[in-house]
Amino acid sequence: MAHAYVIPVIIIIVLIIALILTGYISDPIVVVPSLAIIGFLSYRMIYVIAKTRKRNLFTYQGKTGKAVDDIKRGEAGYVIVDGEYWEAIALEDIRKGEEIKVEGMRDLKLLVKKRVDEAII
Repeated sequence: MAHAYVIPVIIIIVLIIALILTGYISDPIVVVPSLAIIGFLSYRMIYVIAKTRKRNLFTYQGKTGKAVDDIKRGEAGYVIVDGEYWEAIALEDIRKGEEIKVEGMRDLKLLVKKRVDEAII
């Protein structure tokens, strides 16, 4: 969903272009700044729309948390990620209290494995 000001800006841009094309605005002192404003507003609209479409607020892949239960490989249990309780399927045996890392999601359940601290070489 785009921001609330996108539709009014589109209407303003169309009106300015229509006034220029029909000749109602023909003075270069008015046309040049109008075109600059149209260009800037178009750029900002495209930027805002593109930025909001790339964002996925519900991605948990790569996040870490803690196991609430003992979870055997392939079975379901509960974990806490970002302060929320999630049902999770373990990709390996995990004990209660161990740090976990989210590897993905299936049917609204997190796929988790033990968190391994990777050393930087």
